[in-house]
Amino acid sequence: MALGAPRLASALSEGESNSLDEAVAYFQRGRGRRDRPSAGWASLTPAERAVVELVVGGLSNEEIAARMFVSTATVKTHLHLIFAKLGVANRRRLACAASKSGRLN
Repeated sequence: MALGAPRLASALSEGESNSLDEAVAYFQRGRGRRDRPSAGWASLTPAERAVVELVVGGLSNEEIAARMFVSTATVKTHLHLIFAKLGVANRRRLACAASKSGRLN
C-alpha cells in the first residue's frame, strides 16, 4: 500500500527526528534473547524495557508509540505484559519498582 506524498513526508520527518541510537534500537527490536525467565526484570524484552524507560520518563502511550514507531495498542500490550511480569498494577507502581531496582538510567 502506498503512503501517498503527504503521509510519506510526515513519516520521513518523524524518522529524521530520531537519534542514531533510536534508529538502531528500532531495527534490532525483537532480536533479544529468547530464553528469558517468565517473570521479573530479566523477563522483559528489549521493547518492553524501552517502554519502561519511556514510562518512567513521563511519556504518554501516544508519545511512546510515536517514539517507538508502533501503535498505541502495541504500547498498551507491552504495558499489560510488563505489569504482569513485574507484578505491578499501574504506571506509578512501575516507575516506583524501576527506581527501587536501579533500572533507571
